[in-house]
Amino acid sequence: LRSVGPDEYIAVGGDLNGHVGQERDGYQRVHGGHGFGPRNNDGCRALDCSVAHDLAVANTFFKKRPAHLITYSSGGRETQIDYWLIRRCHLSLVTNVKVIPSTNIGPQHRLLVMDLKLNIGQKQKPRTTKATRIKWWRLPDCKREFKATVNHIEMDLNQPAAAIWDSAVSHIHGVASSILGKTQPGKRFIDKQIWWWNDEVQRAIKEKKAMFKTWFKSRDANDYLQYKSLKSAAKRAVAQAKAVHYDRLYEELDTPAGANKVYRLAKARHQATQDIGQVKHIKDENNQILRDPPAILRRWSEYFSKICGDEFPHPPIPHTNPIHGPAPKITTAEVKASINKMKNGKAPGPDDVPAEAWKLLSDHGILILTTLFNQIIEEGAVPEAWLTSTTVPIWKGKGDVTECSNYRPIRLLCHAVKIFERVINARIRDIATITRNQCGFVQGCSTIDAIHAARLLLEKHREKNIPVHTAFLDLEKAFDKVPHDLIWHSLRTHGVPEVYVKWVKLLYHNARSTVRCPLGSSPPFAINVGVHQGSALSPLLFILCMDTVTADLQKPHPWTLLYADDVLLASETRYELQQQAQKWKERLDTNGMRLNLKKTEYMECGPQTTGTIQLAGEDLKKASEFKYLGSVISSDGNLLPDVRARMNAAWMKWHQVTGILCDRRMPTHLKSKIYKTVVRPVALYGSECWPATAKHEQAMHSMEMRMLRWSLGLTRWDHILNADIRERLGIAPITDKMREARLRWYGHIARREDTSVAKTAMQLSPQGQRPRGRPKKRWMDRLKEDMKAANVMPEDAHDRVKWRRHCKTADPSARD
Repeated sequence: LRSVGPDEYIAVGGDLNGHVGQERDGYQRVHGGHGFGPRNNDGCRALDCSVAHDLAVANTFFKKRPAHLITYSSGGRETQIDYWLIRRCHLSLVTNVKVIPSTNIGPQHRLLVMDLKLNIGQKQKPRTTKATRIKWWRLPDCKREFKATVNHIEMDLNQPAAAIWDSAVSHIHGVASSILGKTQPGKRFIDKQIWWWNDEVQRAIKEKKAMFKTWFKSRDANDYLQYKSLKSAAKRAVAQAKAVHYDRLYEELDTPAGANKVYRLAKARHQATQDIGQVKHIKDENNQILRDPPAILRRWSEYFSKICGDEFPHPPIPHTNPIHGPAPKITTAEVKASINKMKNGKAPGPDDVPAEAWKLLSDHGILILTTLFNQIIEEGAVPEAWLTSTTVPIWKGKGDVTECSNYRPIRLLCHAVKIFERVINARIRDIATITRNQCGFVQGCSTIDAIHAARLLLEKHREKNIPVHTAFLDLEKAFDKVPHDLIWHSLRTHGVPEVYVKWVKLLYHNARSTVRCPLGSSPPFAINVGVHQGSALSPLLFILCMDTVTADLQKPHPWTLLYADDVLLASETRYELQQQAQKWKERLDTNGMRLNLKKTEYMECGPQTTGTIQLAGEDLKKASEFKYLGSVISSDGNLLPDVRARMNAAWMKWHQVTGILCDRRMPTHLKSKIYKTVVRPVALYGSECWPATAKHEQAMHSMEMRMLRWSLGLTRWDHILNADIRERLGIAPITDKMREARLRWYGHIARREDTSVAKTAMQLSPQGQRPRGRPKKRWMDRLKEDMKAANVMPEDAHDRVKWRRHCKTADPSARD
């Protein structure tokens, strides 16, 4: 309240759970003397707060009969606990405050209304409003008509690139607008929750309202009984209307064509439970809440302009001699392959032409894009529309929702630009070679490779009681702060011909973006640093930059592991790790990249000692656990923290789809489908690297059975066997799926080359002796038990078909 400026209005309305009383004694400034009933301690606290902030309790300044003062009625007790508070200096603007004596809002609380007379003038709409968009979500239903119409359009391809682009977009928009239609910006929001409303419901509710007013005036017992009867009839009418709608819905979902709609339904039901649908107000640089739409749009623009406009201070990037030579023209085969790799259902860029439209154009569209790309290369300039993107702030899911720094900027580019980028990406990947330590955005490698390598490194040293010192480096604004000169330098360093470097430069020259938020679009700002987040080419450009900067600092894997900007450094001594981390920091600083020292952590695995390592004179946080690429690694090698983290993540995902899983009328096979494709993969992430014991498997088993019983509306008191529940849902035990994951991963490693990250970690053999006592279970120990259970031998892993046949655990068919 204190943060609100003196030129702004304050109106606080809600259930204060206190009785301010009828009398105003002691509180003449904030109490009007027209309350209800006696005062209690909670009412005194509410009045004290009002005095402290000079807020008047508006309810008490208007003399009303008790029916228009009572805000809560239950069990024959009537009280006043809901209030409107307004600044004392603005009290003259309040013309009336009264209670609407009706049960339409709720059975206990009554609606409290305050009338204000405000002279706020004509509010001008900001210039940047939501744009009209084509209803591309209707394309699957109109696919045949759209394809037949758009492919009959003739285009002149013997013209400049800008003219080809404008003509193609114009033709596609014309056909799509006529077939699919367009949205209407500024259209009044319609609550979609009343899809069950019909004439019968309207009649029943109207009769109930009329009877309530009659009873409220007469207070006659017969009128009350008639009101109760009509109230029950209205509830039955609503229930019957909903039942008819749900009958149609579940019949549709129970068909093969409607089964995939269950995912959209799950998402819609989860969103309906969220408290906040969208965030409009944000804080400025002085931590003050902004409420004016133009100011909010300027704030977004200034924030991202600062990130994308200024590099971190650094010396000049060294010059690299370019590799000159011609490049073959882009072929239709390359464009076709790039289009086929584009995913459907992705948000289009400013041009409002999604990849699905280019796919439906088939050979005609491929020819247009091939001609366009080659014309762009010949002219050395892209169409003006390609230089503008839309930046959408996506909340990271943590921190204050009004802080701009807690949002990740995702850039929406024209999908034709992404197709062009995929052509360039394929050509550069055929030329450039990246160190084996990099697991991110490279073919045949994933987060599991890095997680498994890190776990095996620590496991093998713990077995010999040898300490391992690790540092987890975090880069500050990694993708957003890569200097453009470093990108060109990295491409040339990796032997990429200068002609391809020029192709990439075309996409970054004079690039600009606008921020799109619930209030509209901001003014455009220039992009002078960083790679485009959301671009098809950016991941490759970033890992090439990391490779150029740190290739000579990287130790053999698994002692150095990279997944894009996530870096793990390991050493057997703290001093060596200190020197290594310091070199990484200095090298990154020299090339315009920076470590985030607050998020960079140190972990000592094995026998613990005091102290940590320092970077730039600052002690790094010493962690006992660290979440590395989504998997929790513990300093003592304990697997239980990661098991608990997976269980918590699975429960969070389960709660997101309870709208489906806990719906008693939902077909059982659809519940099974949601669990197997949405919930279980979250629980099993990283489990192929676990040397799981019976304790860990029992924890996962208990979690799964609790979920499955809950989904069927059962408890343990129903005395139904776990096997029967699994048979009804068609779900194999999660412990069997864990064994399948370990065997599948081992087969994948066995067939990989000897220099792969995961295989190198398996072959690691530290020098030393095991300590006395029972050794902890290793990953290979667990794997031998799995092989015995599956009746396979290690050499069988080289035969992929045979290995898969023996190791796969199929889910049984669901029984509705």
